[in-house]
Amino acid sequence: MSLTKSHLFGLDALLDLGRTVWADVQRFLTEYGPAILLSAVLAAAYALLFWGLIRLALWLLSRFGPPDAHPVLRTTLRRVLRLTGLLLAAISVAGLFPLLTPYIPALFRGYLLLLLLYAGWALIHHLLHRQANAWGLDASLSLLLSNVVRGVWLLSGIYLIFRQFGIDLLPILGGLGVVGLAVGFAAQDILANLISGVTLLLDRPFRIGDWVRIRDYEGQVHGLTLRTTRIMTRDNEWVSIPNKDVAGATVVNLTAGGTLRLNVPLPLAYAERVPEARAVLLRVMAQHPKVETDPAPVVLVREVNESNLELIMRFYVSDENVKAYPVLTMQLREAAKEALQDAGLAAPYPRQWIYRVDGAPTAPEPRG
Repeated sequence: MSLTKSHLFGLDALLDLGRTVWADVQRFLTEYGPAILLSAVLAAAYALLFWGLIRLALWLLSRFGPPDAHPVLRTTLRRVLRLTGLLLAAISVAGLFPLLTPYIPALFRGYLLLLLLYAGWALIHHLLHRQANAWGLDASLSLLLSNVVRGVWLLSGIYLIFRQFGIDLLPILGGLGVVGLAVGFAAQDILANLISGVTLLLDRPFRIGDWVRIRDYEGQVHGLTLRTTRIMTRDNEWVSIPNKDVAGATVVNLTAGGTLRLNVPLPLAYAERVPEARAVLLRVMAQHPKVETDPAPVVLVREVNESNLELIMRFYVSDENVKAYPVLTMQLREAAKEALQDAGLAAPYPRQWIYRVDGAPTAPEPRG
């Protein structure tokens, strides 16, 4: 038997397959084409009709509805009307196809179930918000509680809706468990951040708005997701730190205790009187508007060094001024230097003693 080029390269088989597929397409269009075209026309008509109904309902609400309930009612009306339009379109389309006709009661039950789930979530969300305020939960923990309840409510709704169509998701979820285990091993870092995020939300070492120091970063907490902790530094830089790094680090909360105590060191020469310097520095701190008067600022001798005394200006700032405390300490250090100089109190200079061979010291000479 001789082989032609078309047989050799399989072109005849491809042409036969194409003719078979085209014949099936023609048969499908002949049988269902009018129903598909009518379904598209019905869907467009329902979309146009309910678009007009939504506009009319929103206009009536703006004219006759209570002003304080406009946002909630607008959202509710829009969603209910869209869902109703989708239901009517689905029922009309299903009535055109004999295979889909038995599912019309299930569609209606699914519609009623969706309305019930929507109304139930609105009630649950209201109760959660009220209980969060009653328990004194902060924004991050309240958000976690709301997301967990919403996830459970959503999964329950999906399961119930599929049950209306005779589909049981439990065996499917059981089969996906093995796949989920494999994915879990491949995404250990993501899971570690999720667990650490939940731990931080429950342990609450900081709240949204607190100023914290985490490793090499210092800033204000602006968000806590299930994966990262987001802070904004004083340089207006946004930093996202993985939750597992935050959970394993030492977190210093600068604002949780209210006022923050600061220490500004200053050197003083041995020859100067400490009470005089203390009086000058107390006046400097009293003149700064961001230094708290209660507790009162103090000036103490922290250390006696080889060539000078080390004083500290100890004062407090409110939690609102924690953001600016580095600039505040710089301003006080500059003002203290000028005030000490105006009062004739000298700052120490490094000195070095040079001894001769006979042991008699020479006069000290300044260095540096």
